Amino acid sequence: MKTTLLKLPEYYFILLAILAGYTPPFDFNLLFLMVALVFVAQIIFKNRVSGLLLAIVTGLINLLFLGALLSEFQEFESFTGDAQQLLFVGLSIFTLNSVATGIMFYKYMKNTARKELNSNSAVTRK
Repeated sequence: MKTTLLKLPEYYFILLAILAGYTPPFDFNLLFLMVALVFVAQIIFKNRVSGLLLAIVTGLINLLFLGALLSEFQEFESFTGDAQQLLFVGLSIFTLNSVATGIMFYKYMKNTARKELNSNSAVTRK
């Protein structure tokens, strides 16, 4: 269960990038396909430095998303149904992105800490 949970963020961000880049009837934005390919490469190669970098970058982009969401919400003069929908859906996406980013950061930080401990214990044994 834990290993499955640790693999989900990359797949979630691949799905998110593909959905964000899709425009009907069948057209994809090249930038979003490249982002999806970066996450596919991360799944294949499992590089911890690039994993931490991806977690940090997605976290920063998520903060920009929150700023844009709040800016759009302030444009409503009253708390109407549209404002409620914007806030509910936007905060749901923000929460999902934050959880996925946190899991990615935890996974690659844990691997980094474990490698550091193993390398330090190997040095002290010699």
